[in-house]
Amino acid sequence: MQTALKSLRLGGLAKTLPVRYQEAKANELDYLDFLDNLITDELDRRKENLLNRRIKTAKFPQLKSVDDFNFSFNTTVSKKNIMEMMTSRFIYNAKNTLFIGPPGVGKTHLAIAIGVAAIHNSYKVFYRSAFDLVEDMADAFRNDLRKKYIQQLTRYDLLIIDEFGMKKNATQCIG
Repeated sequence: MQTALKSLRLGGLAKTLPVRYQEAKANELDYLDFLDNLITDELDRRKENLLNRRIKTAKFPQLKSVDDFNFSFNTTVSKKNIMEMMTSRFIYNAKNTLFIGPPGVGKTHLAIAIGVAAIHNSYKVFYRSAFDLVEDMADAFRNDLRKKYIQQLTRYDLLIIDEFGMKKNATQCIG
């Protein structure tokens, strides 16, 4: 039965079937409750896999959470505004956001945290440093794939471009 379930792409169901079966017997669950539990397990597994794929595709340099951000360190950052951005409403409303400030104040941390939240809110996200993005564009141009690369970028709901105003490594992106 495990092989048949996996061939039907029901790996989550196959994985939890033995435990759910024992649970159903022990608690005298009716067939519909047993089936509901199995379907819920499969849906949860698929949702988790989708989140993991989207986080991997986003190419964050590391994962960050707004819970780990120290708002008392930088009092100019409005926690209320950041928490509003965590809802991803700005993406739904097709609004842009720009974080400006000196190095070390948490712009990257917050951008990644907002990107991770957007993924949890069912949006597709892509993270790139400005230097890498310029290099990617130059490679695409040299290979006559510029339009294709732009089309790939437009498939994302949120494009995070980090280090936009930084001058570090700028000479590496030229030529």
